[in-house]
Amino acid sequence: MMKKALLLAMAAALAISSAACSKKEEAPAATTAATTEAASTEAPAETEATEAETEEIEEDYASGEITKIDGTVLTVQIDDETAVDYDIADAEIVQEFPLSEGDLVDITYPAGSTEDPVPVLYMEVFESVIGLNTDPSAEGIVKDATMASLTLEVDGTDYVMTKANAYVVAKEGITVGQKATVTYLGDLDDEPMAVKIVMEDSYDTPEAEESAFIGEVAQVGEEGNRIVLESAVGDFFTFVSDDIDFSGYKEGQTLQITYTGTIGAKEIPAVAVVTK
Repeated sequence: MMKKALLLAMAAALAISSAACSKKEEAPAATTAATTEAASTEAPAETEATEAETEEIEEDYASGEITKIDGTVLTVQIDDETAVDYDIADAEIVQEFPLSEGDLVDITYPAGSTEDPVPVLYMEVFESVIGLNTDPSAEGIVKDATMASLTLEVDGTDYVMTKANAYVVAKEGITVGQKATVTYLGDLDDEPMAVKIVMEDSYDTPEAEESAFIGEVAQVGEEGNRIVLESAVGDFFTFVSDDIDFSGYKEGQTLQITYTGTIGAKEIPAVAVVTK
């Protein structure tokens, strides 16, 4: 009887010990499950934030003419009836010359924007008023100079230009090894015609701001308000003026005509004439 009671007591003790061990082993599983549940709850919020950060702004586009410039705000005439104010303060801008009224531009802005002025994301000037009235120029080091040509080194590349018709502004003449800015007509890679050569020692002079062409008189208009000069390579340039009487000049004379605008224009406005 005593042995039976002892055996029952031992069996009960073993059952209690086994139950305790079972509970201890299950605890980590419960903790892991809770952690997994918490992680799965947080994941969607992080995904939504990432998607919001990488979402691209929808864009819209417009093209037109700048009719007014007020600081960073441009008024652009889109068509005959529509003019829109755009703010370019934070825009990426592609331009070769300073902005001017009359410039033609392509504008990219946020689609559906209700802001006034509309913020601009990107703007490109595809036709500049200043550019249309400015001849191209290049600055470099004079490598060689003869009566007929000039070699200018620009960013490590040598370019040869004809110079027989060039207006030269230089205190010490064209000097090899010195810096110069050359205004030219044509393709820089294809022996263009130098129209104006300004040496560095004369950059700040009033003469450097003027544009002039030297050539031989090929024709004088009957009314005296136009004259045609021929270049050394046989190109013709027509100068016009309502204030200058060209009738006194003869074919074959060499003249220096100061002008405005670009030498590539069909008719070049003349402002002064000097016999050379």
